[in-house]
Amino acid sequence: MIGIVLQVVALVAVSWITFSTGRQSVSLGFVDVFRQLPSDSSGLAEFYVQALAILATVLAACVSLVWTLGAYRGARSARLLSGIRSRELTRANFGRYRFGIAARAGVMLVVHLAGIIAMYGKDLSAIGPGPYLLLGGGVLIVVGAAIGPRPGPGMH
Repeated sequence: MIGIVLQVVALVAVSWITFSTGRQSVSLGFVDVFRQLPSDSSGLAEFYVQALAILATVLAACVSLVWTLGAYRGARSARLLSGIRSRELTRANFGRYRFGIAARAGVMLVVHLAGIIAMYGKDLSAIGPGPYLLLGGGVLIVVGAAIGPRPGPGMH
């Protein structure tokens, strides 16, 4: 939950780019970067800023919250919510579910990392605290998904 909050704060309220113009230092948040994306930016950076950052954040939140808040109550809900059809959710394969959900959250973290590298590939010194906060939140989401909920009493 903390990781999701950190990612949302990183996208909404924290500076992403800091640069100096003469004597003045300028900081831009993610929304400002979205509005003022340079025309010479790479395709991945442009796509990341316009859609992928928000999509990856929402997907990571959905995948991890459903799992960590215990929405997987039985075999049917686990199949419907997780998409893991080959294994029923039991105590014996609870670790497999933990790994699967953490891997999905990890993919979203890699998407954020690739987008940030595409944005700042030429000038890493311009990185503000926003990308660091976003990646830190992503790491917390992956760790939370790996820990997961406690196995329910009805699991066999």
